[in-house]
Amino acid sequence: MHEYSIVQALYNAVAAQAAAKRATRVHEVHVRVGDLSGVDVGLLDTAWKTFRVHTICETAPMAVDRVAGDDLVLERIVLEVP
Repeated sequence: MHEYSIVQALYNAVAAQAAAKRATRVHEVHVRVGDLSGVDVGLLDTAWKTFRVHTICETAPMAVDRVAGDDLVLERIVLEVP
């Protein structure tokens, strides 16, 4: 279940961007996952929902776009910035 380590890395990237912009909340996270990446999107979603509890991402859904290839890319973060 490497999806949990992927989510840890995603969260670290999101948290760093949120901190840099002094965001108070993350509204959405968008990722692109390639069909050949070896990532189980269902497990990725479960890991995200588990990991985001009590974080700046607590209510943020993770939208996943499936694509051809082996990509795994953090595409977009929607932040609430004061």
